Amino acid sequence: MDTVRELVQFMQPNQRLDLKAVALTHVLGLTGNSEGKSAILSLDEMLMAIFGLTYDENQTVAKDAVLSLINLTAEEEAAIKVFQLAKQVQPTFAIVEVAAKHITDEQSDLADPWSMVLSNLTRVESLVHEILDTLEKDDQTLLRLAKAFAQLDYNKKKAKLHYLAPIFCNLTQVQRGRELCCNRKYQLLEKLLPFASFEGSVVRRGGTIGILKNVCFDVVYHDVILDKNQDSILVAIMQPLCGPEEFSDEDNDLLPIELQYLPESKTREDDPDLRKMLLECLLQLCSTRRSREILRSKGVYEILREYHKWEAKVAKDSDCLLACENVVDILIKKEEEIGLDNYKTEVEVPSEQAEKFVQEDAAYVKTLLD
Repeated sequence: MDTVRELVQFMQPNQRLDLKAVALTHVLGLTGNSEGKSAILSLDEMLMAIFGLTYDENQTVAKDAVLSLINLTAEEEAAIKVFQLAKQVQPTFAIVEVAAKHITDEQSDLADPWSMVLSNLTRVESLVHEILDTLEKDDQTLLRLAKAFAQLDYNKKKAKLHYLAPIFCNLTQVQRGRELCCNRKYQLLEKLLPFASFEGSVVRRGGTIGILKNVCFDVVYHDVILDKNQDSILVAIMQPLCGPEEFSDEDNDLLPIELQYLPESKTREDDPDLRKMLLECLLQLCSTRRSREILRSKGVYEILREYHKWEAKVAKDSDCLLACENVVDILIKKEEEIGLDNYKTEVEVPSEQAEKFVQEDAAYVKTLLD
């Protein structure tokens, strides 16, 4: 502890560059293990010194300071500590504003590391509302962040900005974040959709699918997702589950045009966790009668029939198979059989009967999909 405290004197803005660099390199190393992080997080003056060095004129020093913050905010409790201290110091360290400024600065060398810091902070649900307050102070900030995400060559210093996807995903943990995402003023959802199938980064792809999942879990937005005038959101969910299989003309006529006559080179999402998330999106969309009828009319069952064959023979992930069967089990039933407008309505079913229903449904779905 005393050794760590002694480093603070060498991490002041007016210190010699070589001393700052060596001290900060040592601190960055300490943030790589739990014992070192605990020591640093217990010293407010050390955290304040790190905050200050993120502004350093020397890019290596500034980068190491931001990298230290990435490691220090990796766990929830520590992220809260850093966030709260940043508000308490004098002058305050506007950590969210600083991160957003770097991310949206086309010439910033630190856009990627700052996006990782903001991703860590937004992961903490209790901080999200306050972070949204900050981001909405300037009504252009969210638009700039969306632009930086949607434009792959946005940063001229070759920052990838993939971590903007988990940032937006984390913001949609809360109702307010979902409202902003679906607000036509920002058109965030429309800008993010193409990246649900982005092959260049699983972080960007996974964050985008996470956004879709969070929005789908809120029935309020099902009318937005299943808009009669456009299929873009449903297509974004279904495309990663589609393969190169050929459909009959009758089945093809059901599908959104973007999912018809896919090339032989078409592959499915290779990450089973992401496939499961997409299937969970569909399950949530089966909540209401209106949504179920739209899904049937758009050929979702036909796509899942082929997907299930592939999952069973090729990928062989049992969780994904079960998730697929859960959706199919609903779609194959007539509405008269379901007897509910909203599946999320609580219905009391004795446990022994519930188990019997599950077994019977699973057996029946299997006969249809085999």
